Amino acid sequence: MFAFIKRGGNTIYYIVIISFLSLLLLYILISLKKLEDHFRENVEEKKNFGALRNKPSRFKNIIKGSREKAIKNIGVRFTIIRKTLFILWLFIIMLLIFFPFMGNFSKGLFSVLASTGTIFLGFAAKPFVENAIAGMVITLSKLFNVGDTIIIKDNYGAVEDITMTHTIVKLWDWQRFIIPNVNMLREDFVNYTILDESNWAKVEFWVSYEADIEVIRELAIKIAKKSQYIKPGNEPNFWVMDMAPENIKCWIVGLTDSPNNGWFFKTDFRSKFYMELKKLNIKPHFKYVFLNGELEKNKIF
Repeated sequence: MFAFIKRGGNTIYYIVIISFLSLLLLYILISLKKLEDHFRENVEEKKNFGALRNKPSRFKNIIKGSREKAIKNIGVRFTIIRKTLFILWLFIIMLLIFFPFMGNFSKGLFSVLASTGTIFLGFAAKPFVENAIAGMVITLSKLFNVGDTIIIKDNYGAVEDITMTHTIVKLWDWQRFIIPNVNMLREDFVNYTILDESNWAKVEFWVSYEADIEVIRELAIKIAKKSQYIKPGNEPNFWVMDMAPENIKCWIVGLTDSPNNGWFFKTDFRSKFYMELKKLNIKPHFKYVFLNGELEKNKIF
């Protein structure tokens, strides 16, 4: 009688555990599918797939190839995550099934197997396992995605690809900066496009106290307004940021629709602003310093 109750209790235990874990697995798989679709759509909708905007048509095929590769690797990453999750699910199921009989196993044998597995993972597979786990964390945490524009270790570029072990950042000069996923989680970085691609582009410059600051302000705003890279409907701002003993530090700031256009706005503004200053005979500021005992003139602006 007691044996029957015990067997019946075990049966209920197995049914409850397997049903619960199966529903949990199904929920996680559905959530992963939604997240994968979100990442795919995000990559497909990116207007500027790179650190800088590429106008020439000859680059279209290259950019298209990079986009397709990124979308393909998103599928690869989520496939690996799903397979890993399924293997873990099976392991837990087997562990729970055999849990009532664990007392019959030799504790010494179990300890030897556990120690051997730990040593193997600790030495032979540690780098791969660490980076693979970091890749899963990056994927699920949404810290950054393919196509995001970032600055990491003073390198400006766009995330071109994320694999299970490393992340590839395409720099502005088209060089590839390859970073292990573990380091991507450890490093501080700036993500310009995590929520919105709009970017406040800032140009910093210095002028002499002899210059008419009102003329400088009007000229800077006029040039910034005419820039093709400024987001329509947004007024640029001019600020005096500091008044040092030898110069006045100024900022001109404009809102652009992407970090790419922000980069172009800054280069476009600098060149046009310099030419206008030259026309008005407004000299850039010079700072005098002593080098090797001799007075030398360093150009600040």
